[in-house]
Amino acid sequence: MKRSFRKRSVTTFVLLSLILFVTVMASALVGSPGVDISFARVMGIIISGLPGVGKMLPDYSGTDVIIIRQIRLPRILLGVVAGIALSVSGTSMQGIFKNPMASPFILGISAGAAFGAAVSVTLGLGMYVLPAVAFASAMGTGLMVFGLGRIHGKTDVATLLLAGLAVNFLMQSLTAYLIYLSPPEKRTSIIFWMWGSFNGTVWKEFWIVLPVVVAGILIVYVFSRELNVLQLGDESALYLGVEVEKTKMILLGAASLLAAVVVSFTGIIGFVGLIIPHATRIITGPDHKKLIPAAAVIGGIFMVLCDTISRASGEIPIGIITGLFGAPFFIYLLLRSKGETGW
Repeated sequence: MKRSFRKRSVTTFVLLSLILFVTVMASALVGSPGVDISFARVMGIIISGLPGVGKMLPDYSGTDVIIIRQIRLPRILLGVVAGIALSVSGTSMQGIFKNPMASPFILGISAGAAFGAAVSVTLGLGMYVLPAVAFASAMGTGLMVFGLGRIHGKTDVATLLLAGLAVNFLMQSLTAYLIYLSPPEKRTSIIFWMWGSFNGTVWKEFWIVLPVVVAGILIVYVFSRELNVLQLGDESALYLGVEVEKTKMILLGAASLLAAVVVSFTGIIGFVGLIIPHATRIITGPDHKKLIPAAAVIGGIFMVLCDTISRASGEIPIGIITGLFGAPFFIYLLLRSKGETGW
């Protein structure tokens, strides 16, 4: 029975991975309005660029190669990584807080990143410096919330949530003030960044984000058993040998790191870390050993689909698109959990 259940989980993960691959390939076919490249040519350009395969295929050249390899592929793959990161971050947060309403940005990470981006644009530090400033501000905000949420050396969930809410309002107010003071062209740049976008992604950004996301996911997955035990309550987890405070701090740190590194390069993309873990839980159940990998793949699929819609519609900010999908689902969660607390 146990072996059959494990085999089913592996089959589900493989199927989801195949869907992700097909989604990525299909997304590479879609460009801005007016830019059409045939399916055969797109596939040929992608496959010929793979190590060890290119020599076996005709040499592709021209504008189409630049569009596929230097414009579409970097943003598609960054979209996959961003979707994975936000979904795993949200899964971790929901496990720690034992609440499906929790998301990666509950600790003020997005508001902190937005403030850092606003500072960078206002001071004219340049677009290459902006991600570093946004990341530093996001992590600084997270550390501030962690500090406020610690009482007598322990992490109090309720206090942490209230601290996150307060710091969120503070950072949003400071960002709004900077927008108010900024000239029109800088004001537009800040607002557009806050809506989120993969437009203009280059390979360098992907290679910076990838190792951080891989490290964060590995940390969360290593603690998947502890996340399962935490669902029983802190006292039960302690009785079963889990170092509750240490585990919470590590998981909160990893989840914050995943969210911070993504929003630093893409802007704020809401609802992914909220709806994907909850939707995945319906498919896999509550066991985090299966939930985390499945949520990662589904998150990648969802983000690529949203970015494809963004590209096909003339670069509507992706935060708007994820919001259009996420808001109704969030309302559904509220109605479903009315009168309940936690799970």
